Amino acid sequence: MNYQFPVEDPYDALEVTEMDFSIDPSDQDVYVDFDSVRDKTFLDRIKFNLRIKDGKLQSPTKKYHKFIFSGHKGSGKSVELKRFHNSVNKQDCYLSVHIDIEQEMEVGGFQSEDLFVILIAKLMERIHDENIPFESESLSKIINEWTAETETKEELSKNYQLEASGEVSASSALPWFIQFKSSLKSIFSVSSKTSTTIRQKIKNNPLHLIAQFNDILSELRTTLKGHQKPKDILFIFDGTEKIAYDIYQKLFVKDSYIIRGIDSNIIFSVPINSYFEIKSSPAVEFFHIFYLPMVKLSEEGKPKLSEPLLSEVISKRIKVDKLISPVALDLCVKKSGGCIRQLIRIVNTALSMALGAQVTEDIAKKSIKKLGYDMKDLLTSDHLEILINKKYNTADSTVIELLLCLAVLKYNGKRGINPLLEGLINE
Repeated sequence: MNYQFPVEDPYDALEVTEMDFSIDPSDQDVYVDFDSVRDKTFLDRIKFNLRIKDGKLQSPTKKYHKFIFSGHKGSGKSVELKRFHNSVNKQDCYLSVHIDIEQEMEVGGFQSEDLFVILIAKLMERIHDENIPFESESLSKIINEWTAETETKEELSKNYQLEASGEVSASSALPWFIQFKSSLKSIFSVSSKTSTTIRQKIKNNPLHLIAQFNDILSELRTTLKGHQKPKDILFIFDGTEKIAYDIYQKLFVKDSYIIRGIDSNIIFSVPINSYFEIKSSPAVEFFHIFYLPMVKLSEEGKPKLSEPLLSEVISKRIKVDKLISPVALDLCVKKSGGCIRQLIRIVNTALSMALGAQVTEDIAKKSIKKLGYDMKDLLTSDHLEILINKKYNTADSTVIELLLCLAVLKYNGKRGINPLLEGLINE
C-alpha cells in the first residue's frame, strides 16, 4: 500500500504509526537521521574493522569478524542496519546480504540450525538478483545431502513442486536453491519431514556444513573477482525478540565456535538480554560488541536538540497540524523517553482514542496513562522494588528483564526509569 506522506487521513495515520509499519532509511520522506544527537562512533568502528574508508572497501579483511549489535527494543536497530546495508552494498565495497529474520522465517518455531539454512538461502538469492553466474559443486553437495531420503524428495515434489528425484548438479544448484528459498518459510513453519531432516543433519555435524559453506564462499569470491562485482561478502542478520532466548544463547554462547568458523564478516543484531549474556560469557573475546543507545532527551533549561528530531518522526508520517496538537505532540515526545518505537506507540494509541478527531493534550495524557499501566501490569514485586530504590545499575537478571521490557532505559551508559512509569510505581 502506497501512502502520500505526511498522511492526513486519520485511518491512514493509524496505519503508518502501527508497530509493524516498516520504513526504508533511503526514503527521506519518512526517515529521520539521529546521527547529530546519538553517538555513532560504533558505526565508524565497524567500518574500520571491515576496512571501509570513504564508502569503499580498501581491501578484503585478512580475518573474518563477527559483530554483535544490540540495543533496546524500539531504539531503531533494524532501521540502522538497513541503512548500513544500503551504504556498503555496492560494487566498490561489499556484496551485502541483509537478512530480516521475521520476513524470512516463522520466528515462533525458529531453531538454531535454521540460521545456517537462511544464510545460504539469502546468499543464493543475492547472487541470483545480481545476475552473478555461479556454479558450485559444494552447493550441489549440500542439496543432495539434505534431500537424500526418498521421503524428503517426495514431500518437496508433492508439496512444494521442487524436483529432487535425482542428483542436483553444480549447474542446476543455484536455480534449485532459489526455488527452495521461495518456499522456505512454509517448509520451516511446520514440523515437516524436510525441515526435520535438514535440522537433524546440521545438528549431527555442524562443522561439516560450515566447511561446505566456506567452500561456497571461496568459490563465490573467485567469481566476484572475475566479473567486476563487489570485492567481498558481508552478512547482516537482523534478529528479533520473538526468537526464544535459549536459541541466541546456543548460537552465541554455548556453540559460538560454529558461527566463528564461518569465513565471512557477519553483523548479528540480538535482543538486549542476549547482549548481556554474551558480554558475561567467555565467548565475548571472539566478538566485536556494540550497543545502539537511546536518543537522550534534553535536560531542563538546556537547548532542545533531540526533541525536534523525535517530533519529526511523527510529522514526516502524519499531518500534525490536522491530527495532533503541538502541545500533545510535545508531551508524547517527552514521555517517549527517547525511544522511537515508544513515541510512535503513544501517538498511535492516542490517534485510536481520538476516533478521527485531533489528538488533544488530554487524549495524549490518556494514551500515556494507559501504556504506563500496561507496562506496570507486567512487573513483579521484585521489579517494583528495584525501580523504587533505583537499584537498576547492575547486570542482575531482574534488571536485564527491566531493560528488555523497557521499564528501564539506557542512554550512553546511564540508566533511568521509563517516563511512562512516572508516578505509577509507588501506587
